[in-house]
Amino acid sequence: MKKLLSTILLFITCLFGEREFDKVASTSAQFLKMGVGARSMGMGGSFVGLANDASALFWNPAGMTYSTGVQSLFSHNDWALDISHDFVGAIIPLNNKGRLGFSFSALTMGEKEITTVSEPDGTGLFYSVMDISMGASYAQAISDRLSYGLTFKYIRTSAHNESASTVAFDIGSILRTAFHNLKIGMALSNFGGELQYRGRDLIEKSDIDDDLLGNQLTDVNLRTETWPIPLMIRIGVSVDLLGMNDAFIESHFSRVTLVIDAEHPNDSKEHLNIGCEYSFKDFVFLRGGYRMNYYENVFTFGTGIQTHLMGIGQTSINYSILPFGPFGNTNQLSIELQLK
Repeated sequence: MKKLLSTILLFITCLFGEREFDKVASTSAQFLKMGVGARSMGMGGSFVGLANDASALFWNPAGMTYSTGVQSLFSHNDWALDISHDFVGAIIPLNNKGRLGFSFSALTMGEKEITTVSEPDGTGLFYSVMDISMGASYAQAISDRLSYGLTFKYIRTSAHNESASTVAFDIGSILRTAFHNLKIGMALSNFGGELQYRGRDLIEKSDIDDDLLGNQLTDVNLRTETWPIPLMIRIGVSVDLLGMNDAFIESHFSRVTLVIDAEHPNDSKEHLNIGCEYSFKDFVFLRGGYRMNYYENVFTFGTGIQTHLMGIGQTSINYSILPFGPFGNTNQLSIELQLK
């Protein structure tokens, strides 16, 4: 196992050692960094090493191998300034080791009235903003301890009459060790192209030769700068401190899981997230987390319940609160359905 861990760490060092990161917040499609799932966000956004529900489609596609049966997730996040972030995902088992997943996420903002210098109170015209991502994922267990996952996704951002699109990949792995079933997860997210906006408002009439009289004006496309998308590498661990399945302390009624994630983005400084989940009989859940090295260090909180559906599966409802500085709290609600 030491040889495997050394190989993985060497791969990460080589991958990021040759790439220069400009930590100047110079990326577009920031919605790709918004955490998905009230369960994970209640634990401070620490989920890469756990990733055992349908939100693995966002955090670490390798976690899809821990799903049993068909799983689906709907998550809604209310942000500040009338911004909403929604995520829908599903995982379908192909065989004992393979899983197929599909996901869709959208960031939307309520319509805003267009103002100009001459009409500062509004023109009577409105604009809207929408960012979307659609992904297809595949995961497979290489052995009973190691799994990997891949996601291919299409990304599009739009504002009023302008839009930009590109494609990207996510790749992840999870290793379950023999030490109290401690899990180590790694994920590389949003490895792909750049965004360049195009649209009718970037087309102007221009005289291509001022020295000629009588020539007609020609449509000229104004070219905007290209913007990279937010590349992210995450490394995380998870372990059951209390519970069954080789936890540090055995319990048949309660479970306490500790999760820790380290994040390395290409457009800001590194982050550290620490979270914990308490479960009583897999029915009632309490969660807490601590997010370090962001605009400010904050605590997060969450709760949830899980019920069985008359022998056909189970459903869970989770809620989380994430403080967001002067903008108040962001509230996320998730509903997950698992069929046998």
